[in-house]
Amino acid sequence: MMTENKSKVLLCTCGKQLGLDFGLLEDNVGKLKLASTIVVHDTLCQEQGLSVIAESLKENNGRVVIAACTNQKIQPKIDEFLRNRGLNPSQIQYVNIREHCAWVHEDVNEATQKALDMIRGTLARSALSSSYETARREVPAHVTVIGGGIAGIEAALSLHKFGYDVTIFEISDDLGGHVAKLPVVAPTGKPGREILSGRLKALENSSIQVLTNTRVKFIEGEMGNFTVHYSIESDEEQTLTTSAVVMATGFKEFKPTMMDEYRYGKSPDVITQFDLSQMILSGNLKRPSDGGDVKEVVMVQCVGSRSEDYKRDCSKLCCTFAIDNSLEILKLVPDAKVRVVYMDIRVPFENEMIYKESREKGVDYIRGRVSMVWEEDDGLHVKFYDSLLDQYFETTPDLLVLSTAILPSDSLEELSETLGYALESDGHIKELYGKLRRTETRRRGVVAVGAVTHPQFVFESITDAQAGALIIHNELQGGKIERVARGAVLNVDDCVGCSLCAQQCPRGVPLMIEQTEAEDEEQKILFKASIETLNCHSCGVCQSLCPTGATQLCFLSNEQLWEQIKATLEGAGPDYPITLCFYCEECSVSTMDIAGTRHMTYPASTRFIPVPCAGRISIIDILKALENGASTVMIAACEKDRCHIGGTGNEIAQVQVNVAREILNAIGWKGERVDMFRMFSAEPERFVYAIKIMTKRAKELGPTPVHQGTAGKWVEVSE
Repeated sequence: MMTENKSKVLLCTCGKQLGLDFGLLEDNVGKLKLASTIVVHDTLCQEQGLSVIAESLKENNGRVVIAACTNQKIQPKIDEFLRNRGLNPSQIQYVNIREHCAWVHEDVNEATQKALDMIRGTLARSALSSSYETARREVPAHVTVIGGGIAGIEAALSLHKFGYDVTIFEISDDLGGHVAKLPVVAPTGKPGREILSGRLKALENSSIQVLTNTRVKFIEGEMGNFTVHYSIESDEEQTLTTSAVVMATGFKEFKPTMMDEYRYGKSPDVITQFDLSQMILSGNLKRPSDGGDVKEVVMVQCVGSRSEDYKRDCSKLCCTFAIDNSLEILKLVPDAKVRVVYMDIRVPFENEMIYKESREKGVDYIRGRVSMVWEEDDGLHVKFYDSLLDQYFETTPDLLVLSTAILPSDSLEELSETLGYALESDGHIKELYGKLRRTETRRRGVVAVGAVTHPQFVFESITDAQAGALIIHNELQGGKIERVARGAVLNVDDCVGCSLCAQQCPRGVPLMIEQTEAEDEEQKILFKASIETLNCHSCGVCQSLCPTGATQLCFLSNEQLWEQIKATLEGAGPDYPITLCFYCEECSVSTMDIAGTRHMTYPASTRFIPVPCAGRISIIDILKALENGASTVMIAACEKDRCHIGGTGNEIAQVQVNVAREILNAIGWKGERVDMFRMFSAEPERFVYAIKIMTKRAKELGPTPVHQGTAGKWVEVSE
């Protein structure tokens, strides 16, 4: 270690409720060279304790180590208290000695030793810390909304209320999208145009710029400095500078022309629900083939939905569309016969009442399948199977209406190539984290609202749009971004232009910038990375992949983590095999904390080190842990496809683990010393199970060759 910066250590007894030997802790921590003074306090989270923390920041350049309960509980309270007093809490480091030590280990001595080791490691991390200040950046107070349907209009109006200049790009010649063509919007009972009318009037009375018949070709740049390339009615390309983008391009209805069994596209009397909606709205409910009256209608559900060939899951809206349209038909033709052929009816929320109303008014729901559709001289023929009666029926409806799948709009894949959001397997935009970070995408400054993420009812799209607008406002802060500069920083001189950071960043933050100035043209690196720290989400994936260490988190450098590993494992060896666990500060720490709250016991031969994301851990970090005495190393990460940073941090960590295992097997150290486990916060049993597996391996495998004293020694080869 190149520094001996000391930190003050505050030990909290949690109201004298923790089963640790605080006398021993105070005595031993006091002997550590990186600890300045030690204070034992009963309630650091209360007013008196908070005042002690505030006073402690005046020493050691603000370096403080707090050993208490989970930082998920205590840190927000401490941060608020200090910031309200103009103090900077950025160099406070936390050690959880309650949920991770006292509450999970029955042997007081072992629990106390674990707490001591983790405090020692955290002091080493603290010694190399530096404060990170609030940074400011002015950006245009302008947001671009792509899509002029209900979600796009609502997002634009919300952003306008927040004080932003807004431009709406709409590819068609009119606003309103699908909603404008709906005769009724469930559960309101109102036509779509009535739902839209107030919003359209508000648009007219605002300064929001609306560009119809406009196609967005691609978008480049980053949050605060996007450039939108677009054309109006195929004219020359134009550009617009904007600070954020709202994706609200809605959905498209599946057209089942390839499904010959329904005769769609061949018989004019076979239409989709949306076709029917337009007929009802226009008041022209007639047979398309000859203009005759409509007396009998057969509707077919799940056409293209819940199908391995077209759309694998339920399209959510189709049942409600069918029910709404069946009621509208009965309003226009009270004696009409309406049959709905279905396998399952799915109508959430208040729509259940509309389903009940339709049955009471005579709509006939038939559980079964359509087996054949054909045309004869007397018109359209439909044969269907009723599974409840176990019988086939044949009828000659005036209309066969197909409730077809809801698909993502055509432009999403094309725009994703430059805008950088991820797509689901079905083509919809992938939200950052469906449970906690909906509407956000992997690209900072880009939100997705409405049906671009999945099929949504109108009221859901409206709520989605309002939420997306609020996220944008929280990011841009009215064009005057001001936030703690906590994230990745780049030493451009060390960058070799490999582009791994730009390729693998879950949020698409690093950009590769062309180098236009160089003394030696032959040795010139054409592109180097550029990172805007204020756009960074602080996962550390770029750092774990960077071959030169050019990019590192300002709050957790390589040297900080390596020194923490070394100090935490001080004294580890063959007599007491240690399992070192790196855990992400999202689902994993919640899982571990719940295990502590429930007093679920597991072996004390464990040591924990927090990281912002599992993707921060590199192969070198893992090998450093083994080199410094860990017998086994585990990473506790979020569940698959649930990474809180952007869906890929834990997958990158898995790759690091896999490669580390291959290296260990190659050198004879046994790859099973390293493993990664996925966590759900509500299932603490997963963590306890994982810990027990790894501590068992530690005992079976014993110390690494480093601690057997054979590593690095020459071995003579006998003839």
